[in-house]
Amino acid sequence: MIGKQLSKVPDYQLFVSDDVEDMRDRISAVMQPHDLRPLGLSRSVSCSMSYLQLANIGVGTISFGRMAVHLDRIDGYHLLILCQSGQAEIRIGQETLVIGGSKGVCIGPGEAFSAEFSHDCVQLIFRIDDLALRRASGRSDATLRNVFDLGSAELRSWVKCADMVLDDRAMMALMQSDRNLSASYEQVFLTALFSGLGVIGEPKCGTFAPAAVKRAEAYIEENIRNEIALGDIASAVGVPVRTLLDSFQRFRGISPMRYLRDRRLDEARDRLRCDPNLRVTQVALESGFTHLGRFSQAYRLRFGERPSLRSGTIARRNS
Repeated sequence: MIGKQLSKVPDYQLFVSDDVEDMRDRISAVMQPHDLRPLGLSRSVSCSMSYLQLANIGVGTISFGRMAVHLDRIDGYHLLILCQSGQAEIRIGQETLVIGGSKGVCIGPGEAFSAEFSHDCVQLIFRIDDLALRRASGRSDATLRNVFDLGSAELRSWVKCADMVLDDRAMMALMQSDRNLSASYEQVFLTALFSGLGVIGEPKCGTFAPAAVKRAEAYIEENIRNEIALGDIASAVGVPVRTLLDSFQRFRGISPMRYLRDRRLDEARDRLRCDPNLRVTQVALESGFTHLGRFSQAYRLRFGERPSLRSGTIARRNS
């Protein structure tokens, strides 16, 4: 998980408090006004927050135990939330999401936001200025998808960019002291973020995936090992192929067939890890791949490694 060093550097510790009103006011000072409500039988709380502020990007860690948070409207920025430990249940509009591990959520300008954090949750938050994001993307209608996974190939460059600073105390100090370097870094950071998570031409409010996308995903899960084509998915969902393509690109940032391929790769990797006696050829074919060379290439691109050598056909590692 990125950002582990931030909370360990005394210079970036914003506060430690055991008073709910005090912690709410201190968090609001760098974010915006919001409601905090302790959960559970015990109302005693303890909160700590670390925060690194660049010109247009703020990064923080927050630990305040089991807590409910509500914010009526995000004002002028994109809020990315991850859990370095524990988990959180996030509600945006009518959608409820559970995040933890590599999975995170992005709440955009104008969106209401409610959440419940587990007692052991340590949040990692990014406050991304909306105007700066749009400038970096070169588009006035740029925004970010609501749901993301740090393990996805699309976000690999951004994760490395964030790690470069957040996991290095010297780099954090340098970004604070050198404005020109900080500005250059922000440009790379925002460009990489938009490349992996960006959406063009759609407002964030109410942009959760429609029923057609969810039905398509369900159909893919049910037929993940079967030979299916784009037309089969569209027919099962009951929408034209073009509508399905546009909806997937808008709400998932990929095509339906790319989603199918990624899910097949995920399943293949899970099977190979669970049973080391399985042959790669067998797993590839049973996962819906008919071309072993393409399977090996796609596997390496998605996971950064080659599948284990079991069949004599697919190499395990570079020689």
